[in-house]
Amino acid sequence: MKTPVKKVSLSNLPASIRRDIETIESAHQVEQLSLFVDCKTSSAGLKSSLSNTFVGYDLWSRFIRHKREQIPVNAASDKVIISRRVSEKVDNVLYEGVLDISPALIKGKDTDFFAWPSDREEKVERALVRLGSQGRIVKISGRVGERYAIVFTLRELQSELKSVSQTLSVNEIKESLLILKGAELSMQCREVNGESESYSESRMNYISSIHFSGANGKSTVKCVAFLNEVMSQQIEGLTYRSYYFDRVQSFKRSLSRWLTLRLYQVFKYAAVGKTYHFMLVNMSLKFGSITSQEDVDKSRLTAIRRDMTSTMKDLIDSDIINRYTIENEKDDDGNIVDYKYEIYPTARFCEEILSLNKQYKARLAKAEKLAGIESD
Repeated sequence: MKTPVKKVSLSNLPASIRRDIETIESAHQVEQLSLFVDCKTSSAGLKSSLSNTFVGYDLWSRFIRHKREQIPVNAASDKVIISRRVSEKVDNVLYEGVLDISPALIKGKDTDFFAWPSDREEKVERALVRLGSQGRIVKISGRVGERYAIVFTLRELQSELKSVSQTLSVNEIKESLLILKGAELSMQCREVNGESESYSESRMNYISSIHFSGANGKSTVKCVAFLNEVMSQQIEGLTYRSYYFDRVQSFKRSLSRWLTLRLYQVFKYAAVGKTYHFMLVNMSLKFGSITSQEDVDKSRLTAIRRDMTSTMKDLIDSDIINRYTIENEKDDDGNIVDYKYEIYPTARFCEEILSLNKQYKARLAKAEKLAGIESD
C-alpha cells in the first residue's frame, strides 16, 4: 500500500491552478476522505490490493468497446454523440434512462480530432481512482469551490497500471487523461425506489478538470485531477464500495474486468451454493459491446457468446467461479435468440465478498461514531 499524502502545499501543485486555491486538506484531515482511503479488510489471509468503485456509475456503458476511435474533425459526420440506454438495479433502486457520450476534442500536430473514451481510458480511470484510494486524494477550496482531487505524477499512474500488467507510455496516459477531461456524459435518468419515483438530468465530464505538472524528471510538483460530481457525491454519501483492484484489472479482456467488477458490486450476498444469473444479450448491452437488441443477428449473437465463453474461462482460471451453465432461449420459430448464464462462485470469492461487506459496515460504523463525536 502506498503511503498516504500527509501534506500537500501550493508549491506541490501546477502553476495553472495555484491562484485559484485558498486551502488544501489531505485525506487524514477530512472525515469523508479518511474513510475513502481506509482500505482494509478483516481477513488476514486475503491479499490487500483494495480500491474503490462508484456504485452503478462504474457499470454504465460509458466506454466504447474493443476499439479506440479517433476521427479528424474535418472527416467527422454531423452526428458525433453516441447514445445508449441504461437500465440497472442497484441496492433495490432501479435506474433507467439515456446516456449520451460526447467525444473529446483533442489538438493534434497537423489536425484536431474527436476521441471517444475507450477501454484504454477505462484502465487509466481505474488506476487513477486506485491512487486516490491509497491516499493520493485531497480537498481543495478556493475559487474552484470545495472539490475533491487526486494528486499524482504520471510515473505513479504508469506504475499503478504496470502493477496489473497494463503497459502504457506516459504520452498515452496523458492523452487518456485529456480524453477523460474532454469527453462529456449527459444522463437523463428515472429512479424507482419502492413506491417513490424521481427524475434527474445531469451533464459532466469523466474527470472535471486536469492540470499537468509541466515538470520533467524529479519534481515535487504533482498533476491534479478533479473528480466529477457523481464520484464526489458517492464519497460524501459513503455509497461507494471497495473491491480487489488486482483481481479485476489483471485480466487482459475488458469484458472480464467489467464483469468481475460487476460481481463485486451486485453479488453482495455471494455464498457457496448461491448462484448469479444473467441473459447474454442484456449483459452485452450493459457492457457496451452492442447498442441495442435489434443489432443482434445470428452472427453477432455467436460473436458475443464467444466473448463470454472466453470471459467465463478467465473467471474459472482466476478462482472467481467454479463453473457455469447455459440455457438457450428461442423465439416462436425455434431460432436461438439469447442465452441464459448461471454462474457458481468459488469459496475464495465468497470469502472476499464477506470481507468486503464487513469492511463496508465498519466504514459506516466509523462514520456514525465520528458524526457523534462532532455533535457532542
